[in-house]
Amino acid sequence: MGPLSGIKVIEIAHWLVAPYCANMLSDLGAEVIKIEPLSGDQVRSSGSYFKDGESYLFAAYNHGKQSISLNLKDPDGLSVARDLCRKADVVLENYRPGTCDRLGLGYDSLQRLNPALVYCSISAFGDTPGYAQRPGMDPIVQGMGGAMSVTGEPGGKPVLVGIPVADNSTAYLAFGAICGALLERERTGRGQRIQLNLIDTMVFNLSTRFGQYVASGQSPSAMGSQHAEVVPYQAFPTSDGWLMAGAQSDPAWSAFCTAIGRPDLIDHPDYRTNPLRVKHRSRLSELLNGVFAQKPTEEWCAILTEHNVLHGPIWNIGELVNSDLIRDHGIIEQVDHAVFGKLPVIRTPIAYSASRVKVQGPPPLLGEHSVDILRKLGRTEEEIADLIARKVVYAKPDQSGTAGYARQAGGSGA
Repeated sequence: MGPLSGIKVIEIAHWLVAPYCANMLSDLGAEVIKIEPLSGDQVRSSGSYFKDGESYLFAAYNHGKQSISLNLKDPDGLSVARDLCRKADVVLENYRPGTCDRLGLGYDSLQRLNPALVYCSISAFGDTPGYAQRPGMDPIVQGMGGAMSVTGEPGGKPVLVGIPVADNSTAYLAFGAICGALLERERTGRGQRIQLNLIDTMVFNLSTRFGQYVASGQSPSAMGSQHAEVVPYQAFPTSDGWLMAGAQSDPAWSAFCTAIGRPDLIDHPDYRTNPLRVKHRSRLSELLNGVFAQKPTEEWCAILTEHNVLHGPIWNIGELVNSDLIRDHGIIEQVDHAVFGKLPVIRTPIAYSASRVKVQGPPPLLGEHSVDILRKLGRTEEEIADLIARKVVYAKPDQSGTAGYARQAGGSGA
C-alpha cells in the first residue's frame, strides 16, 4: 500500500506542472482521475515525438492515471465533473486564475459541495493585476525568474535551463503542500485551498544567488559551469569528454592538488585559500584545464575516487539512464502500453521503509476510462450512451464494452 492509498485526486489540468504533481501523487498510491477536454490535454498533440498518434511527451509524466474526456462547457459535462469533485479528496488545477471559477469548478463552488476538499491551484503569475491573465509557461518564467540571467557562459546570451525547472520545482512544492494539507485535514476535518505560481517558485529557487545579491547589491551573472563562490568547482575537459570536480574547502584543496599530481599548488601564494583562488580564478582554471586534458574521464574518476575528491562524470541523458547507478536505484520502470508496447517511465524517487511507491499503470489513452468512471458515478448505460452520442463525453472507441457507444459518438469526439 502506498502512503496515499485511498486518496482520490481529480486533475483538471494540462501541459506539465499540475499533471507532473498528480503523477507523483499517483505513484504514492492515490487514485488520480484526469479530466480532459474532448480534444485531450494539449500535450497529447504537441512536440514531435509520436507513435500512432500517441505522444511520448504526454506519456513521460501521466502514468498511473485514469482519463475521462468531458465537454465542461456543456451543463451535463460539468455535472459529471462536479460529481467527481464532490467525492474527491484533492482537486488539482493549473489554468489561468478565474478559469475554473467561470466553469463552475472553482474552490468556492466546490468547497460548498465538499468542505473537506483540498484544492490546489497553480498559475504562472498568481493574481497580480496586469499579470494574472498573461500566458506564461516554463521558458517565459525562466526568463522572468532570473534563471536565464545566471545560466550560460560569462558574457554570453541568456540560456534556457535544459529541463523545465520552473514547472518541475512548482510541481514538487505542490506535492508537498497537498500532503501537508491532507495531514492538517486529519487533525481538523477541514479542507483548504492551496495557491502556487511559477514566478514565486523561481524566486524561491534563487537560494545562493539571492544571498549573493543581498550581500553585494549586484545581480549575479552567468558563470558557465563554474561555481560563483568556490574555486575550483567546475567542468573540466578531459581527453575524451568532460568531468565535474571541485574542492569545496581548503582541506579539500589539498586533496585535490595531490590527486591531480600538482602538490606544488597547495601552498601556492595565489591559490592556498579559497578567496585567493576566486581572485585568480581565470589563471587557475586555465592551468587546471591543461592538467585534466591529459587523461580520459574514466581514469580521472578512478584517481579522484581514490583520493576522496568531489567529482563526477558529465553524462548525457542516455548515459545517465543506462548507468549502473540508476539501474540499481530502479526508478525507471516498464509499463505495458496499448500503443507504445513496453514503455519506460520514471517512478517518483522516494523510498519508505513501510510503504510502497510504485507506478500504478501506463499513461491513459484519451477517454480510456470514461465509461468505467461514469458507471461508478451511478450513470446508467442509457445515460452514458446519450452523453457520448451528444459529444458531452468522449470514450475511447475500442474501450472494452463501449464499441456501441463509440459508434453512436461518431468517432473521435475531438
